[in-house]
Amino acid sequence: MKRLKAKYFSMLAFSVLSLVLFGSVASADYFGGTRKDGSRPSAFYHSTVAQYGYTGAYDAGRAYWNAKSQVNITRAVISNPIDRPDTYYIGNTSVPDFWGQIAPINSSGVIAQPNEHWVYVDVIMYDNTMRASGHQQANVRYNAAHEIGHTIKMAHVNIPTNSIMVQGWWPIPASITTYDSNQVDLKWPVFP
Repeated sequence: MKRLKAKYFSMLAFSVLSLVLFGSVASADYFGGTRKDGSRPSAFYHSTVAQYGYTGAYDAGRAYWNAKSQVNITRAVISNPIDRPDTYYIGNTSVPDFWGQIAPINSSGVIAQPNEHWVYVDVIMYDNTMRASGHQQANVRYNAAHEIGHTIKMAHVNIPTNSIMVQGWWPIPASITTYDSNQVDLKWPVFP
């Protein structure tokens, strides 16, 4: 439990840094650089996901992006410390209206810049702020898909863009939007 709390505090410490970096640095509407496994990373669900009841939300978030043929975010059943997958968490935060964030890690084991190579990504959604915002299932799933979008290097976009990468508390679309589909094609092109 101490390790988990320390991890949450570490991630919170990077919150401001992440908000600044991921809110402003982008090429088109996606980040530059690559990541291990490209658009096909695996994701391990930390025990907090089931504990707080968010397995379905993260599954829906992966499914949103997996609608694209070149994206395949699979669920890892174990976390291998040698070849570490992305890890999805649930926690709590003292920052109002802050529903989630990511922490991309580089080959040195520290927080990566948006446009450098990422080895793995930690994703965290915050139970208490989502509950304070109404905790509607469709909105929670939107939040999960939004954070997972960052793991495949999708960047924030502004309203009125029809994209899950718009920040806010919105319901998840029934299927991937044309805009998001096109951004995936630009970032992760399929070659014949």
